[in-house]
Amino acid sequence: MDQNPLQRKIGIALGCIAIIGVAAVTGFFEFKLSSAPSDQASFSAPASTSTVAASNQSRPVSSVPAPLVSTPPPVTVPKQTASVYTDGTYTATGSYMSPGGDEQIKVTVTLASDIITNVSVTSLAYDRTSQSYQDMFISGYKQYVIGQNIASVNLTYVSGSSLTPRGFDNALSQIEAQAKA
Repeated sequence: MDQNPLQRKIGIALGCIAIIGVAAVTGFFEFKLSSAPSDQASFSAPASTSTVAASNQSRPVSSVPAPLVSTPPPVTVPKQTASVYTDGTYTATGSYMSPGGDEQIKVTVTLASDIITNVSVTSLAYDRTSQSYQDMFISGYKQYVIGQNIASVNLTYVSGSSLTPRGFDNALSQIEAQAKA
């Protein structure tokens, strides 16, 4: 059967409207289900039942689909691994090269199950400029260290200081060697 171009365009338009309508209704019901309280999923379509005859017995059949219930993903529990480092408090002096010469910084770290629970840094700078950079470092480094696994800490630039972190990392490497279990 031949269709003229106008009929074809009307058919395509009606098909698109039907697809959009189905998508909108599906999206509405998915939204309605996902916004229902978690302890009770609801489906607000009207319920209707009919009777189906089978083997001389009648049983009611519901035309309302069962509510969609999403199950949470399985919980993964991380394996308990043995600590790599012995718990305790360790101190080391890290060194680094600055434009003013060799500089040092003293680092004290407290470990519990390989996690840094406390840390302190003392400036041992000789040069006045290095002293100011170490002071800037000391004012902002803790947020990057406390609560972290000692093996994952590697500072590069903290509070405007790019060389002092090298001394800190050097001291931390010494502490890792001291604390190896």
